[in-house]
Amino acid sequence: MERVAREGALDLEAAEFYVRSAVLALGAGVLERLLHEVGVGRQDQPRLCSLNHLPRKMESTGVREKIIQTILGPVRFARSRYVCPCCGAVEYPGDELLGVEGTGFSPGLRRLMTHAGSRDSFREAAEDLRLYGAIHAHPKDIEREAETMGRRIDDWMRVQASAAVLQAGRPTAEQAPPAIFYAQLDGTGAPMRKGELLETRGKGEDGEAKTNEVKLGCVFTQTTRDEEGRPVRDPASTSYVGAIEKSVDFGHRLHAEAVRRGLAHAARVVVLSDGAAYNKSIADEHFPQATHIVDLYHARERLSEFIKNLTHQPCAGALHEQCLELLDEGRIEKLAQRLEQELPRKGKRRGAGLKKINYFVKRSEQMRYGEFRRQGLFIGSGVIEAGCKTLIGKRFKNSGMFWSKTGANAIIAARCCLYSGRFEDFWADSAS
Repeated sequence: MERVAREGALDLEAAEFYVRSAVLALGAGVLERLLHEVGVGRQDQPRLCSLNHLPRKMESTGVREKIIQTILGPVRFARSRYVCPCCGAVEYPGDELLGVEGTGFSPGLRRLMTHAGSRDSFREAAEDLRLYGAIHAHPKDIEREAETMGRRIDDWMRVQASAAVLQAGRPTAEQAPPAIFYAQLDGTGAPMRKGELLETRGKGEDGEAKTNEVKLGCVFTQTTRDEEGRPVRDPASTSYVGAIEKSVDFGHRLHAEAVRRGLAHAARVVVLSDGAAYNKSIADEHFPQATHIVDLYHARERLSEFIKNLTHQPCAGALHEQCLELLDEGRIEKLAQRLEQELPRKGKRRGAGLKKINYFVKRSEQMRYGEFRRQGLFIGSGVIEAGCKTLIGKRFKNSGMFWSKTGANAIIAARCCLYSGRFEDFWADSAS
C-alpha cells in the first residue's frame, strides 16, 4: 500500500500471486495446527500385530515427524510410532487416520495430481499445478501418484460393476429402465516400451510390433429421435471402460459395466462394433439378446478397399456408387452378387475377392442398415470412435510417449472414470 501511495500504480498481477502465496502459507499453518493432536495420544484399544505370528501387542516408541505435501503447501505432522516386538513391523495410526500411510502427499493433493496427470502429460500436469494452484510437484511424483490412484480407481470400478452383477442388475429407485441400450466397442494402438512387446506381433512385413491394442468400450442410452427421425443419444448417459487385456477379459469388463448401467431392464439392446471376430464373440457371449450392428463406416471402408484392390474400377466411380447404395440400404445379397461379377472366373484375384465378399455375406443380418434406420437406431459407432481418439489417442499417442502395460492401464482407468463422470464418486467413496 505504501508503494501504491508513493508510485501511484499497482502491478495487479504481481499482487494477486503474492496474496495467493501468503494466503496459502497461512492456510498451511492453520492445517498444521489442526493436525497437532491428531497423530499422538493413547489408543483406546491395544494395537496388535499378527504378521506371520501369533497376535502380539505393539509397543509405542515415541513420536516421529513427517512432512506432508498438501494443496496449501508443506505441513509438519507429528504422530506416534508403534513397533511389534516380535517381527519389528512399524505402524503409524495417525497416518492411517489421515490416509497418508506410505506417502508424503495428502489426499487432496493426490486427487489433483491424479486429475491433472490423467488429462495431460505428467510434465504438463506439473506446469498446470504450479500455475493454477502454486503446487510444486515433480512430474515423476505426479506419474507415480496418478498410476497408483489409477489402479485404485480400476479396482473401485470393478467392485462397483461386480456388485451390480451379483444383485442381478436390480435398478435403483432413481434409475429408470432405458428404452434402447447401446454397447459399443473398438480398439486402438498405444505405443509401448520395447520390453512390453516381446510377445506381440505387429502388422508390418517385419512382424515387429510398436503398439499394444487398447480395447475400449462404452455404453449409453437412447430415448428419443430428432425431427428428422434420427436417433438422439441421451445426455450424460455415456460411460467408458477400457484396458490392454485379452478379449475374453475385456468382454467380462464391458458386460459388468453394462449390467451396472441397467442392461437387464432395457427394452432393447444394441451392440455396435467394427465386425472383428473377437467383437462378435463378445456380443454373442455377453449380449445374446442384442441386435448386433456392424458399424456402417467400417463396412464402407471394406467396400472401398475391395473396389480399389480387386477391381479395375475407380473409387468414387459408377460401380462404387452403385455398391455404396446397395450397402447403405442393407441389400447385402445383391451387393455380393454385384461384386462377384467384377472378379475373374479363376485365379488368385478371384480367391482373394471371394474371401472379401464373404465378410459381407457372413454379416448380412448385421448390415440391414435400411431397416435399422427405419427403426430409429444408430448404425455408426461414432461414440466409441470419438472415445478412441479423445480418451486414448489424445493422452497416449503424443510424440515420445512409450508406455508400460501397468502404467497405461492405470491411466486408462483414471481417464475412463473421468470421462464417465464418476471421478468425484470415487473420491467420495474413498473418503467415507
